[in-house]
Amino acid sequence: MADTTKIKTMIEPHVRTWLSKQFPGHVFEKKRVQLASGGSHKFDAVAEDGSFVAAILCNRARTRTQRENTGGVRKALTDLSYLQGLPASVQKVMVFTDGSFCHLIRLRASRLVTEPVQMMVCTLPPRLETLLGEILDEASHEQRAAGED
Repeated sequence: MADTTKIKTMIEPHVRTWLSKQFPGHVFEKKRVQLASGGSHKFDAVAEDGSFVAAILCNRARTRTQRENTGGVRKALTDLSYLQGLPASVQKVMVFTDGSFCHLIRLRASRLVTEPVQMMVCTLPPRLETLLGEILDEASHEQRAAGED
């Protein structure tokens, strides 16, 4: 099974540090936040004062076979709905590590967004981009192999 833990332990911490530079004076951590509906959700990056809440998306727009990444799109739209469930006073952010995936989600979400959600692209340094590519390739290979059974 593809070891995706490095996304949580290496990629996401880098993105949280990057977010701190985009929003000076804030430190971001993974944290559970109350939704306006009364439930809660654990978000990838939450500012210490709760004023910014972000979802981090490390997917690609296309699969290895060049099909649209429908699983990634579903997850992104689910994350978007959680962000929209936050109080209006919270600045909502989606951070993508892939510009083409950000573009795809902007298109897919355009009819669903009822309030502003900022979409940003965090370009990874070459070392992390290579690592993420290897993780995604391995996961994709496993998914294709499972589909052949």
